[in-house]
Amino acid sequence: YPLRLKKKYELEAGSEIVTMILYMAMYMRNIPNLEGAVKFASENLTGVISYELRKLMWDLETRRYTTVEQALRAYAEKWEKNREFVESIELLVTSLGQLGERRLGMLDEAVDLVLQGHREKTKHFNQNLKMPVAIVHAIGILLPVLGLVLFPIVSVFLDVKAIVLFIGYDIILPFILFFIITNILEVRPVTYSKIDISENPDLPAEGKFFYKGRQLRAWPFGLVVGAVITALGLALFMVEGQDGILSAVLIVAGPVYGVALYYLLLSKKRLELREKTRAIEDEFAEAVFQVGNEIRGGVPIEMSMERSMKRIEALHIKDLFRRALNNMRNLGMTFDKAFFDREYGAIRYYPSKLIKSVMKTVVETTKKGVRTAAAAMISVSTYLKNIHTTQEEVREMLADSVSSLKFQAYFLSPFISGVIVTMAILIIRILQQLGERLDTAALGGAASVPFLPSFGQVNISTFEFVLVIAIYLVETAFILSYFINGIESGADEIGRKATTAYTLMIGYFVFCVSLFATLAIFGPLILYAI
Repeated sequence: YPLRLKKKYELEAGSEIVTMILYMAMYMRNIPNLEGAVKFASENLTGVISYELRKLMWDLETRRYTTVEQALRAYAEKWEKNREFVESIELLVTSLGQLGERRLGMLDEAVDLVLQGHREKTKHFNQNLKMPVAIVHAIGILLPVLGLVLFPIVSVFLDVKAIVLFIGYDIILPFILFFIITNILEVRPVTYSKIDISENPDLPAEGKFFYKGRQLRAWPFGLVVGAVITALGLALFMVEGQDGILSAVLIVAGPVYGVALYYLLLSKKRLELREKTRAIEDEFAEAVFQVGNEIRGGVPIEMSMERSMKRIEALHIKDLFRRALNNMRNLGMTFDKAFFDREYGAIRYYPSKLIKSVMKTVVETTKKGVRTAAAAMISVSTYLKNIHTTQEEVREMLADSVSSLKFQAYFLSPFISGVIVTMAILIIRILQQLGERLDTAALGGAASVPFLPSFGQVNISTFEFVLVIAIYLVETAFILSYFINGIESGADEIGRKATTAYTLMIGYFVFCVSLFATLAIFGPLILYAI
């Protein structure tokens, strides 16, 4: 368990490695100071790696390390398995001894190196993912199907109780599946840092969601919905008894849709804000390039921003520069104040850590002259475009595996489970009827055949069978959602909740439709068996 916690921590910290190198390179293009670059990165990163960089600065202040170069190299040794990161750190350190274009070239090479390493690791991970996905498919679908079909007959001959099915399918099998998936995700290459929306004014408080301008807690809504559906199932069970199918489905449906609603209420607004922020950050690279290109031509900053407005008219990010331009014209603000003024600063309306940190470096470069600012803007734009290109390549590489898992979670596993439950119910009813007829024949004086009377002694009822399988389906929905989100986004709590909510709702609905549709088709056979 401690080793798994360590790997989880490394996965979360490693997701910010690319952004860390980007921030340090951006800072050092303007000011070739390694200590300032580490401090700048620690202030703008939000995850665990921010804490580690602050700890590194503390160790430097307390003289555990004599120089920042020594401290950074010691920190890089913790990531010795990530060769590209270690080499990028070495390039950043070495660039301090270079001048002019050579120094800037080494900074660019550091960013390109860590991006290229990430692409290669993701490619290899995707190539090695096909076999684990097939194993998950076999253990999650094929093995349970075989066991479900045979279980009614096994229960007759071996006198196996329903509790054995519950332990096997609802405890042991999900544990094995989760263990396999966790081991797969542990070798997943690091991703990019999650989009930080913590400073967004439209973000609801923890555990709450917006409804008509008010913030409401999400858990009471999920609890009420789940309790009502489950109570309806329990009431129906009192009527149907051990032969109840609908009652078992409703009892499990309560927690399913209660949890799904709770996750959906929490994640919906947060996902919208994150996607909006992601779209703005993707546009930001083009906007910065256009402004920098104008400035490089010797045009003053204010006029450069005005000219670039025409070229980025179709982008949402244009409003950021328009607000800043209005602040400079109407309120007489400096370039710095136009973006970062506490009351009227344009950056207040774009609560993105990436945009804020990039604009900080741009503002600092303007103090050294417009040509320096233009070069910094164009280089930063190139960095951001390269990161965006790499992200798209990574998504494309993982698309097939993710699509396969989503198809399994949303449709294949629930559909097959519904069909198999119907077949098992049919077998149970036939065995029960066969046992009754053999008992009747024996009372009528017919010769009894050894072991045949035991056919009627099926140790699992229809209600228990449907209940066990429905619980297993819900557990696999949670596990597969964890797997899908882990491949796509890594340690992402918002994405995991949203994926789990949709998997539960869609998967359980498909299971119910499959179950009752096949019951309607095979109903005459079941009635005949009875």
